[in-house]
Amino acid sequence: MDNSNYYEAFDWDRFTDATENFKTLLCLIPKDVKSILDIGCGNGLITNPLGKSGFDVTGVDRSVAALKNVTTAKIQSDCNAIPVENFSFDLILSSELLEHLEPQLYSETVTEMKRIAKKYILISVPNDESLSKGIIECPECKIRFHRCYHMHTFTPERLVNDFSGFKLVETLTFGFKVRLYNETLSRIKQKVTKPENWIPHYRTKNESRKAFCPKCELEFVYPYKFNLLASVLDALNILITKKKPFHLVLLLERIDL
Repeated sequence: MDNSNYYEAFDWDRFTDATENFKTLLCLIPKDVKSILDIGCGNGLITNPLGKSGFDVTGVDRSVAALKNVTTAKIQSDCNAIPVENFSFDLILSSELLEHLEPQLYSETVTEMKRIAKKYILISVPNDESLSKGIIECPECKIRFHRCYHMHTFTPERLVNDFSGFKLVETLTFGFKVRLYNETLSRIKQKVTKPENWIPHYRTKNESRKAFCPKCELEFVYPYKFNLLASVLDALNILITKKKPFHLVLLLERIDL
């Protein structure tokens, strides 16, 4: 979601722990890496411990508010136009960024990552996510969007194809397991039931249902209301789908120099 007001007003303090993510990414960083550019670093949950691990790390984020928490070198910049030289960092890190980018911005950011990476690109994204499972509707302007503002579904094959000029070195999945949602069942659910019946997270507390409309900028709490048909579709989905670890990580190595 490309809305600067949202990212500046975001409560970055609510994100306080990324230990599992950090440990997983750290074990994939090749031994010949000295410099790292962390694009979309947020409040530094990965960036800061990388800096303490002996790497020359620079964090990049568009949000001035987020960068206040980053203790390494840092650059305030959009992810598609970073003011650094070509091939200037051994490794480019992108952790939980690419899924949020609109198609054009995604394409430009991939190009920018390839421009800057001297040797490697390390990517962490949601693993083959069922985007329709998280769709909500703004009560004001009626636009429908993913509740976490995700716009892409990623597989290793897609990422390798998008990052031409790089080869796959290693891939893995990790994290809590999330159930996929059958696209046909999801379309039926969203067509014949109301928006408040869509979210299959019955026990989520209201304070965790806060949303910001990317179009009209309304802040609201999306509800959940029991609906028998929606629950039947959810039950059917459980029977025909499986769970997957939430995170997908790829290490790519440059081959076009």
